[in-house]
Amino acid sequence: MNTATAEDLGKGPLSRKDAFRETVNGMMNVSTVPTVLKKIMDLTGNPNTVIHDLVKVIERDQAIAMRVVAASNAAYYGFSRKIRTISQAILILGYDMVKGLAITTTVFNSMPSKDRERLMELWAHSFETAQAAALIAQKTGAIEKESAFLAGLFHDIGRPILCQACGDDAALSPFDRSSIEKEEEAFGAGHAEAGSWFAARFNIPEDSTLAIRYHHNPEACAKAPKLPPMVAIIYLANFIVSGKDAVASPEHDAILASLKLAKEDLASVGDEVEAFKETVRSFYI
Repeated sequence: MNTATAEDLGKGPLSRKDAFRETVNGMMNVSTVPTVLKKIMDLTGNPNTVIHDLVKVIERDQAIAMRVVAASNAAYYGFSRKIRTISQAILILGYDMVKGLAITTTVFNSMPSKDRERLMELWAHSFETAQAAALIAQKTGAIEKESAFLAGLFHDIGRPILCQACGDDAALSPFDRSSIEKEEEAFGAGHAEAGSWFAARFNIPEDSTLAIRYHHNPEACAKAPKLPPMVAIIYLANFIVSGKDAVASPEHDAILASLKLAKEDLASVGDEVEAFKETVRSFYI
């Protein structure tokens, strides 16, 4: 897999961005997709696949197996006891969810970063955002909770991608107000835009791709006649999980109103995610 530096990505802002996008688009060509992920994608795309065949493949990758089981224990499923087997987890999640977990796990685990602890924190943030998104979707009825979970899981995929494509460990640093500007200055695009390129290449649904692109600045998503519910939900989920580091959109109150939510509703979702945090983290840290 080719790794580019900021200096290698062109001289002007446009050429730098185009070169960066080309690097991102080439990251998951057929020749670079790991064997287990490739097999999972083939099986989940085949309507004749039986669970036993999928279990045999997932068992070959411990990280994917652990995260599939972890997802089945997510807060919004509300089971009274833990799901512990891959087959049970697949029955609960469905093939689309398993595919999404396999993709994100592979991307996160292929990082060259030496800071594995920080990388796991970034994964945890993505997983918790996914749970928050599903809970908001369930509360509002605006979209399917499974779709919201997957979009939440993918929302920060651009951060490990940026690190992998450009060898930039700063992409794994805690997010702050200047992060996007720094990324755009260095590489021609920020992690949210890079994540949307990756999502489009994997044929992630348009509303989820938009949510990835605009999860920090939903006010910039110019989709008439109103902000897509998925974009609003992923923004709010990320806002909840980010806690004290959250950066509110200028349209924050309007976004809440569009989903008929109050600030107390967000606090309630945050409490639910927090209550399940240690239980679910035990599967993947």
